[in-house]
Amino acid sequence: MDRRKLRTLRGLINLSLLALIFGAILQLMIGLLDSYTALFIGVGGVLLTFYCYRRADRENANQLSYSLWRLLPTLAFIAAPIAVYWYGSDAQWSTGEILLLVQIACSYLVPILSLLFVERALKKAQQ
Repeated sequence: MDRRKLRTLRGLINLSLLALIFGAILQLMIGLLDSYTALFIGVGGVLLTFYCYRRADRENANQLSYSLWRLLPTLAFIAAPIAVYWYGSDAQWSTGEILLLVQIACSYLVPILSLLFVERALKKAQQ
């Protein structure tokens, strides 16, 4: 595969990752905040994610700094709110809360981590 096609595929994966992170931020924040605040945080999260991805592109795919720049937005905007909610709740989780966690994991975490893995493989192939 030529470099141009690899670059296009990586761009599509990055666009998909940005959309997934935006959707996850909105879903997690809309229940806690009003719509405009959640939207503002979502747009800010996407801009920060875009910056982190551009910063990661400057690094070699085999370096730890590349992985950290790629994982930072996912940890900050998806895993951290789930962890805060998980450890902040003293009561036993209801079935609805467990189903919501499974929905978030299946809808956002698994696709995001899969796309990050594929993007890293494409970056290594491009170098």
